[in-house]
Amino acid sequence: MTLPVFPDPLPIVSPVPSADQFERACGDCTACCLLLAVVELNKPMRFACDHQGQGGCRIYPERPPTCREFDCGWRRGEVPTGDDWRPDRRGVMHVGWTEQPGGQRRDYLFELWPGALSDPAVVAWLQGHTRTSEITLSYRNGTWQTLVPDGTDTMPG
Repeated sequence: MTLPVFPDPLPIVSPVPSADQFERACGDCTACCLLLAVVELNKPMRFACDHQGQGGCRIYPERPPTCREFDCGWRRGEVPTGDDWRPDRRGVMHVGWTEQPGGQRRDYLFELWPGALSDPAVVAWLQGHTRTSEITLSYRNGTWQTLVPDGTDTMPG
């Protein structure tokens, strides 16, 4: 299987409100601090950020634009809204964007720890999502899988 075309860092093109307008708060979740590539900090994807501490980001007031402008799918309301779906609790983080205004929608679901993409609640959400949309899964072990609406790929598990 070929790896998907995945921008590094993630593009921040979003028709949703600014982060100040979201009802869900990150709280002590730091999943994006591990997952995101942050060019301004020379931080590669899936490596812990040097500025991440026990209480969260040690440079939060001065964090770079990549961090400041990012909101995961849970915060944006693109995955189930319960607190149990917060990335650090469910073990998966949804990232979605539109490549350009009017462009193609891209959806990714990243596994934060092994087995999280096989969780029954995650599988059920994926089955519903892939009825109409393509989504690419990124497993913690580095493998990728794209699920498409026509069912040509298999569900994880």
